[in-house]
Amino acid sequence: MDKRKLIDVTHISSRGTSFRITLPRKIIKRLDLKEDDIVAFYEDDGVKIDKIQ
Repeated sequence: MDKRKLIDVTHISSRGTSFRITLPRKIIKRLDLKEDDIVAFYEDDGVKIDKIQ
């Protein structure tokens, strides 16, 4: 059984040839994100997301 804790879910939308992911406020607060911040996606035993400092 999967032991990961679900924090929140979101939807993906298509815009032209790109996709957009809207981050829930819980995630924004948890990653301490602000407007114009940049996030990165890492491969580490799955996909991880983190704010670039």
